[in-house]
Amino acid sequence: MKRNQFLDNRWLIALSFVICQLSFSPVRAQTNFNEGKTFKEILQMATEQGKPVFIDCFTDWCGPCKQMARDVFPQKAAGDYFNTKFVCWKVDMEKGEGPELAKKYDVAAYPTFLILNADGTLRATQVGSAPLDRFIATIDGLMNQEKGLPWYQEQFRSGNRDEAFLRDYMEVLDRSYLRTEKKQVVQALLSSKTPEQIVADSVTLRTFLGANFTPDDKLFLDVYRLRSTILSNFGKQPVGILDKAWKQGARMFMDFDGREFKSFDMDQFQAYKQKMAANNVPDIEQIEDATLVAVANYQKDYQTLAKYLEKDIKTGGAVWPDSRDLVPLLQGMAEKFAQDKKMKKLLVRALESRIALLEKQNAENPDARQVTVSGVKMTAAQFFMQNFQKILESLKK
Repeated sequence: MKRNQFLDNRWLIALSFVICQLSFSPVRAQTNFNEGKTFKEILQMATEQGKPVFIDCFTDWCGPCKQMARDVFPQKAAGDYFNTKFVCWKVDMEKGEGPELAKKYDVAAYPTFLILNADGTLRATQVGSAPLDRFIATIDGLMNQEKGLPWYQEQFRSGNRDEAFLRDYMEVLDRSYLRTEKKQVVQALLSSKTPEQIVADSVTLRTFLGANFTPDDKLFLDVYRLRSTILSNFGKQPVGILDKAWKQGARMFMDFDGREFKSFDMDQFQAYKQKMAANNVPDIEQIEDATLVAVANYQKDYQTLAKYLEKDIKTGGAVWPDSRDLVPLLQGMAEKFAQDKKMKKLLVRALESRIALLEKQNAENPDARQVTVSGVKMTAAQFFMQNFQKILESLKK
């Protein structure tokens, strides 16, 4: 090889190396989330640097979380702002330290962004995605507001129970999705009222209903005892919220590790059924069905699911009153049991039964609200009929 050819080749190799380095090196201006650090180490860094902590609480299934990670935090302006003002960290709330932190800071919506003091105390919470300029303005506002979350928390701890203050505090907690803390504030607000007084006034009742009380709370049970009064005074909507709390409460006996189902405590659930009966909860059988169907779904117990499909056919849709819950189940079972004659026959019956039920609903409600799907206007019943028909056709091929 000639010397000049050798030098040319070395120059090309060196140039290729530089290009690769430029292509694969991270952009230094992007937000530095200190990956690989523990929560304890992040707090230590914040203490040493004299900065608050900014935490991006995400899950791997959250679309807006991915959008923020892809489009917002890599921007130079994001790095310039967040790296200067905070020690930043991000954590999957369903893995590692995530579940414990979600419980500690009452994180239930995603994405949630926490601003903590260096000692780990909560300074502010922001929920939801936004373009960078608006997001920075929001975070800046939370940092600089004269009466932020810490101010309200300190006032509350000091014994401030002025009604106007408590209602303002509730609004702050609503914006931050801090449900547990809001329940405490509502309890303080309603402490001077009897259950009868709570259900006598629409504003007070609305305040109670917005606090996420559960059947484990004495105040919930005292108010629920007046269900017939609420129904008479305010109609079905507030009663529906109370009844739904019992259905949601039944899921307390399912144990999860992140999103992964682990177990179900049947003994505790049986005791819960007795509690529902003692409080005259309507539709206990439907709540039991919905709970056990959910457990069977998580466990992929198709024999139990087949039993409930038979019951749904016989009762005219009582097990799955909402068709949207049935679509993914039948779709999945149709794919799994396409070659199983007995199960396939049951699935065909279930689909035909549901389509007939939806046709009847559609005929009885000709003026039902329509939605546009792929440019075509249709009612919800027609939309679900279309989905079930596709599954049926796949089974009959």
